[in-house]
Amino acid sequence: MTAKQFNSFIRLVLDVILEVIEKMQDGKEKEKLKRLADNLQKAIEN
Repeated sequence: MTAKQFNSFIRLVLDVILEVIEKMQDGKEKEKLKRLADNLQKAIEN
């Protein structure tokens, strides 16, 4: 898998996670998903 393909995969996963976060009620699980989303976003930017 190339770096470009991997970044595309991360973007796909990130998009789904962000959709789920929008629909979730506040709580511990939502905060964990937000941290995961932030980390994935940073991975794309690097």
